[in-house]
Amino acid sequence: MHIQTLYKIKSRFVTREVGNELIIVPLSGNVAQMNELFTLNETGKFIWECLDEKNTFDDIVALLTEEFDIDENTARTDVELFLKKIENLLD
Repeated sequence: MHIQTLYKIKSRFVTREVGNELIIVPLSGNVAQMNELFTLNETGKFIWECLDEKNTFDDIVALLTEEFDIDENTARTDVELFLKKIENLLD
């Protein structure tokens, strides 16, 4: 799934910040599915917030390396895993 597709799907979730974590609740119609709550840690929250209409996969990797002072391979793996998990939520 492409980054831009995931960005469009973000509108199907309600988010709330709690400390350094982000709680994501999927919507069904206009109602939140409270039996499906997802908590993102600081890294997941950062990646989620980077999902927008202009950022590419490589952009997000670069932003992650800058924000968390990690190497590119680690950032690439983290972004890939995060995106796969988000895709699995939508299946």
